[in-house]
Amino acid sequence: MKGDTHKSLLWSGIQQFVVFGIQFGVGIVLARLLTPFDFGVIAMQGVFFAISNAFIDCGLEGALIQKKECTREDANSAFIFSVTISVALYLLLFFGAPLIQDFYQTPNLGKVLRVSALVLMINAAGIVPRSLLQRQLRFKELAIASTTIYFFAGAVAVYMAYHGYAYWALVGQTLLAAVLINIAYYVYTRWHPTFKFSIESFRQLITFGLPMLLTALVYALYNNIYSLVIGKRYDAHQLGLYNRAENYSGYVSLNLSDMSMRALYPILSRVQDDLEQLKVAALRILHTSAFIVVPVNVFLLVKAEDIIRILLTEKWLEMAPLMQVMCISSMTYVVSNLYLNLFKAIGRTHILFICELIKKILGILILLITFQYGLLVMVWGLLAYAVINILVSSYFVYRLVGITLLEQGREVYVVVMNALLPILCCVLISALVDDLYMRFVLSLAAYFVSYGLLGWLVKDKAIDFLMGYIKK
Repeated sequence: MKGDTHKSLLWSGIQQFVVFGIQFGVGIVLARLLTPFDFGVIAMQGVFFAISNAFIDCGLEGALIQKKECTREDANSAFIFSVTISVALYLLLFFGAPLIQDFYQTPNLGKVLRVSALVLMINAAGIVPRSLLQRQLRFKELAIASTTIYFFAGAVAVYMAYHGYAYWALVGQTLLAAVLINIAYYVYTRWHPTFKFSIESFRQLITFGLPMLLTALVYALYNNIYSLVIGKRYDAHQLGLYNRAENYSGYVSLNLSDMSMRALYPILSRVQDDLEQLKVAALRILHTSAFIVVPVNVFLLVKAEDIIRILLTEKWLEMAPLMQVMCISSMTYVVSNLYLNLFKAIGRTHILFICELIKKILGILILLITFQYGLLVMVWGLLAYAVINILVSSYFVYRLVGITLLEQGREVYVVVMNALLPILCCVLISALVDDLYMRFVLSLAAYFVSYGLLGWLVKDKAIDFLMGYIKK
């Protein structure tokens, strides 16, 4: 089991950070070539794609991974269902595109949506082979394929943006990557559908998947409702600023958490009956994730304006205050994603749905209060929701797994204090150095050297864990 854990974490880490490193780098180049409006046009489609993907997946991917014995009938039934639903939803979006364009009052949005929505059918065809690769812990193959493909798709997008294709460069990048990565899934698994649908197999899968569908719908609606409201009440430019601020502030926290959970979820599912082992593993992952995420996000918060000037140019500078607040709220994703996967691993997806429904209702109430006061107030509302998210979820986690909020606080307290103290170095350097690039480089070095030294002085157990993992 330990060997599987280390290998899966290693290759999942390579996949996650290399792929998203490529996407981050490509995104920086595209942001310099494109405008907030271009990114806003693409973001307007988010809520429709998120809801569609929830129905297409229907929790079946998680069910295929979580099920102790996965048969060929299970795989075929999941494939037929997902592809059929994806075709139906594509047709719905195709014919509804003019209405969506009128809703946002954005020219050419309907045309963009009709092309972009092809990705729904492409990804639906890859759900089964992707789940089989994850079930078999074949993260090495996933890492090799995704690294190569996303680099190539990113290069094509940059070429298109440079030659004036505007938001079509983003559409092209998404479609090309989807086609190539799903082909790779089939090549690696050598699995092919037989188009034999088993009602009994589907019934077993959907028993697990239906609560996950409901949970995914709640996630999809809430996570994209801000984009929906901003796109409607304001415009594509403002939505583009919000979208990029959300992306950059959550880059490390989302990717690190998704990396560890993608690798650990199949393993946690195998020991789903041993709650004590789940508890120990969860607290270790929480502390180690916080050790990496918290200092990065604190540094991004402090140096947001300098980073934007250097990487994105002045045209994105009004994004800075949004990004600073989001850097705080995005840190909580490490905790919330851990909760999500704990519920899934022990098969209590119905409790997960109830928990998420309560939180999202409260989140929508916050949105209704804040949306009329501008983007910055809305983002502060997101931070308030992030706090509520942790408080509500921790209650259910305590009831099911036995992890208290106090135990979680102990795991992150020292990390947070060590991340806040080096801010003094950044403030001092900013007061003494005028040159933008020199100021940033010195601040970067001073902050993380100070953070590392503080961690070493207090003998932070995350350092031993990471060093031990690297040696193994």
